[in-house]
Amino acid sequence: MNDAPTSEKQARRRRPACLDRVVRHFGLRGKLLLALLPPIVAILLATGYASYTVTEEFIDIALERTVNLHTLAVAHEVEQFLDECRRDLLYFARGDLSTDGLRDSFKRRTAVGSRFYSELCYLPASGEPVLLISGNDGVHRVSREDMAQVRPSPYAGLDKAKAMADGEVTLSDVIEVGYPMPTEEAPNRHETRQVIRLSTRVPGAEGAPPGLLFLSFEVVRLRNILSWYNSEKSPLWSFPRSDELRFSYFLNRDGWMLFQSEDYAKVNGELSTYLAREGFSGTLGKAGNGAAFRPNEKHFRYWQAVEAIRNRKGGLEKVAQEPDNGSEVNAYYFSYAPVPFDSVPGGDPEVVGGVVFVDRSQLPVVAGYKNMDAMLFVTGIAIILISVLIFWFGRILTKPIRELAAEVNSISSLEDMKEIRLPYSGFDITTLQESINNIIRRVRSQMVEIQVKDEVILNVNKRERAPLDREREALAEAELSRIPEIVGTGSAISNLKVNILKAAQVEVDVLITGETGTGKQLVAEAIHNQGSRSEGPFVSINCGALDENLLLDALFGHVKGAFTEAKDDRKGAFVEADGGTLFLDEIQSASPKVQQALLRALASRRIKPLGSDQELAVDVRILAATNVDIPTLIDGQSFREDLYYRLKVVSIATPALREHRENIPLLSVYYLRQAEQLAGRETLSLSKGALAKLVGYDWPGNVRELVNCITRAAVMAETDIIQAEEIRLENERRLFQESAENGPLARSAPEPEAEPEAAPVRSAVPRQPVAESGLNARQKEAWPVIRKRERVTRKEYQEIVGGDLSSRTAIYDLQDLVKRGLLVKRGRGPSTMYELAG
Repeated sequence: MNDAPTSEKQARRRRPACLDRVVRHFGLRGKLLLALLPPIVAILLATGYASYTVTEEFIDIALERTVNLHTLAVAHEVEQFLDECRRDLLYFARGDLSTDGLRDSFKRRTAVGSRFYSELCYLPASGEPVLLISGNDGVHRVSREDMAQVRPSPYAGLDKAKAMADGEVTLSDVIEVGYPMPTEEAPNRHETRQVIRLSTRVPGAEGAPPGLLFLSFEVVRLRNILSWYNSEKSPLWSFPRSDELRFSYFLNRDGWMLFQSEDYAKVNGELSTYLAREGFSGTLGKAGNGAAFRPNEKHFRYWQAVEAIRNRKGGLEKVAQEPDNGSEVNAYYFSYAPVPFDSVPGGDPEVVGGVVFVDRSQLPVVAGYKNMDAMLFVTGIAIILISVLIFWFGRILTKPIRELAAEVNSISSLEDMKEIRLPYSGFDITTLQESINNIIRRVRSQMVEIQVKDEVILNVNKRERAPLDREREALAEAELSRIPEIVGTGSAISNLKVNILKAAQVEVDVLITGETGTGKQLVAEAIHNQGSRSEGPFVSINCGALDENLLLDALFGHVKGAFTEAKDDRKGAFVEADGGTLFLDEIQSASPKVQQALLRALASRRIKPLGSDQELAVDVRILAATNVDIPTLIDGQSFREDLYYRLKVVSIATPALREHRENIPLLSVYYLRQAEQLAGRETLSLSKGALAKLVGYDWPGNVRELVNCITRAAVMAETDIIQAEEIRLENERRLFQESAENGPLARSAPEPEAEPEAAPVRSAVPRQPVAESGLNARQKEAWPVIRKRERVTRKEYQEIVGGDLSSRTAIYDLQDLVKRGLLVKRGRGPSTMYELAG
């Protein structure tokens, strides 16, 4: 009997124990958060719910007022429309009732008014009746004989004229009228219209019985008022509405839904009530209006609205509904208003019908979401603020422990690992601090031993031969490929090869762009070799290596006697490349005169050698290359835009080496083979350290710099395995040259392979400024002249240095002086000038 109570007690003890273990894992700040956050969040949620309830109530009030305003405005507009029709009818009744008089009045009123009347009919008790029908082509009179074909007959209402008072106007229901509208093509043509007729009594002359005058308009004119107010062109339209279904419809005193609003763009559409009668059961269709609908008596809300309209009262109800068609709206507004009509002057207006407006709005739903967002935002901010306060108080209480942890976390390397000393006392913090210091001392001791072993292993591994068998196999496959000139794999090289093959298939000029040393001439040769002109000559001209006159002569040639030294005829590159390919390297260096001559030759494929009066037709394909951005030169007006687009029929960009580093091992093996032949050595290979050094370098000189680096290492290598220290990169050489001249900087650069005895001698030499140190032999030769002139051009630099210096090398030397801060570059293109800095 006592087992059950004992087990329950044990369970109750286990539950607090489990909870205690969970709470025990929280720190001080966690426990404060656990105690304060739940009640605060509950208060905020309750406040948010109360706020939402009040907000929803006032939103409903605002929507009800908006819906009421819309309904009353539509009802008033319909009332005004009917009243203006009544006044127009009375205007006709008091005017000239002859055939011509009625026709003129009807035309004028239709032309200047905002309404388009369908018919005007005068039926005297005796005499000639007049029936005027309006159409797209004007006003037509129906003859007395044809009036017998009008259905329903106009004479049907003549008897009621006797019972009408003077000035009284009656309004008919919607009726369907058929008129004879004969044309030359269709003499028996009839036209049917749905109209509403306004009738009035016309007194007879000299005791004769009164006549009847009625004016009708098409019901779609009244329907368009409802559509207008439900569209964006409504005078009440002041803000965009959602896509929820909303519509208006018109009902008569008997509760028949006559028509509903439609798309305002369909002003001549047929009458319909399919939206209005949705959810109702009843009778569809009546005489004259097949779309009319009368709900059954069981729809209490509807007939309550009809009764209110009969009593000249409006109203509004909010009706709940199930959301459908992806909409989240769960209620709609049912608003109605009566439409009175002054049938008797001075009497009380009678209600002829009413306007019902059904509106659905997403505003309550959106407001609910926004309120939820705001409530979540406020709750989140409150949680953040409380968390910040708790964090701040907890920070004060746990400051010693946090500082101790920060000191431990700040230890990022063996050099930074040192014993911790904090300005706090107390048994707990002191014990913890001493324990951590003991760990630090043991770790430092072990890390020193591990580091020594790792360095030994790493150095041995770096000096091992790099595994390059896969690269050698790839080279063997590349030699059998379609374009063996281009070595490499990957997307960049694959795209380049695809572009080469595409360019080789067509006989168009090609512009090859890319940085210096990216193999633009190899691309040009590949295009030539893969094209239909591969059997023809391939002529290469470096535009940057020749001045203007020499370049013109090299391109177009001359005839004997063209100038003093013209002892023989010279064909020129265009003629030499006839039937083949002409490669123009450094095209951006061509002067404006050369550019103009090239443009003419490219346009006509005809040239005129210097001194000749005859033009020669040439069949040559042009491949041009540049290492600069030609559009920039075009902006600076140093390169012709028309020549640029003439050359750039097809454009190929050669990728920089840093953009496809995965090919550096493959290229290193390829050029190491060539370097072996130059150095007269065999079985040369790269160490792992040397290969890693090559892959990690950015190669501003691209493949050309890589070739020079590999060749230099192959010549200087002491063994068959090229080590990392035997790979001399350009940035290392420059840093060494500057360090050698600046004493203390030498300790931060890689130590050169120089004899130790050279240091005392170097310190005795007068020190040069940092910028002027490390100049090459050409720069040292030209620098005194440049300082004396204070400026220099690329051509003048070539003349100072001499020795057939190429334009590319001259530009490299001048740009190096700019980087050193000795010169400043001014201008672009052929007008470039280098001036002394400062």
